[in-house]
Amino acid sequence: MKEYEGLKAFDKEFEDEKDKLRREIESLIEPYQVKVDEYYKNIGNMSAAARTATELALQQEQKAIQDQQDKFMQKLENQRLGALESINEEIAALVEGYAKSNGYKIVLGTLGTETVIYGESSLNITQEVLTELNSLFLEE
Repeated sequence: MKEYEGLKAFDKEFEDEKDKLRREIESLIEPYQVKVDEYYKNIGNMSAAARTATELALQQEQKAIQDQQDKFMQKLENQRLGALESINEEIAALVEGYAKSNGYKIVLGTLGTETVIYGESSLNITQEVLTELNSLFLEE
């Protein structure tokens, strides 16, 4: 499905969104890094109490940045999963309609593993296989 234009468009939108979020994170990191550099530049002139207070403030800011980054990444992942689910549903609906209108009983995908994209319900032998597996299991 790599050739599907809808997937290509999604990939581009996803990369654009990822770049936007990366820039937002960088905009948080840059001022923090200036503070860290300033701390190391002045560490020799600071009292122990001032060093401790500055280190604590820097740690808290670093944690806030990390939390924000985690939040951004979770948001991005949720968007990606939602969009992929929508694309997969679109593909499945099209394949089912195409298969029915062209008399196909089963359609296999080729995305690394042979998966059934569409199959007539009369070809589904799941229940028969489960019955046989359960029967063998109970005999043991």
